[in-house]
Amino acid sequence: MAEIALVEDARRGITLEVLVAGEEGRDAAVLVPSALRGGADFADLQASLAEDGYRTLALNPRGAGASTPPASDLTLRDLADDVALVAAALGGGRVHLVGHALGNVVVRATASYRPEVAASVAVMPCGGHNLGAYPVAPEVIEAFMRCHDDTCPAEERLLALQIAFFAPGNDASAWLDGWWPASNLGAVSMQTDPEEWWRAGTAPVLIMQPREDAMAPTQAGRDSAAAFGDRATYVEVPRCGHAILPEQPAVIAANLVAFLRAHPLEP
Repeated sequence: MAEIALVEDARRGITLEVLVAGEEGRDAAVLVPSALRGGADFADLQASLAEDGYRTLALNPRGAGASTPPASDLTLRDLADDVALVAAALGGGRVHLVGHALGNVVVRATASYRPEVAASVAVMPCGGHNLGAYPVAPEVIEAFMRCHDDTCPAEERLLALQIAFFAPGNDASAWLDGWWPASNLGAVSMQTDPEEWWRAGTAPVLIMQPREDAMAPTQAGRDSAAAFGDRATYVEVPRCGHAILPEQPAVIAANLVAFLRAHPLEP
């Protein structure tokens, strides 16, 4: 069971809520969730990583949980500084970075803007920097907007979740709850030139690419892995879509633990 910690930065006037699991002093990872989602999405992964000896810090981004709402002039560099703040306050400063969906942009930006923080970077999937080559279909964007609209009937939202996030046959009801509409940070990444951040600095990178992802196709992940070269570990995950965490939790945990063991923090 994760414990709640509040991290404050008086200079910037922000408070960030973090769900903490695992023993203090262990190698730590900061986990950053998907757009409009919160750190609770990582509950199963946090439990698995704690069993394997890791400390995890699942961030509620600005506007989620008790974290400060996003400012109108927020930048991607600000979000990277948020991750660095959590790493310094709760993780010893240098940590592994794990990002899901929009979180994959944030952790790669952190590794680029704040390289001293990033021991390694794991993303699921890798995308967001190459939307010109791999645009999201209009019907998927439309479905995404209905996923978190609580004025829509549950049946309509389930269908939207299935279209935007879940592979056929997987239970989309796992994401009926857990939405934070005030944590609307997707546009922040669009306002920054991807050339500034998409390479994740010089850190080793794990890419876990779903094979049935309506937002980030497998070829986008393959292209990224090829561009990262020897820094990349690339895994395609069958029977899952963009949600990935509730769809294939055991596969995600096993691949992430193997990657973290291969890239331990320096003593």
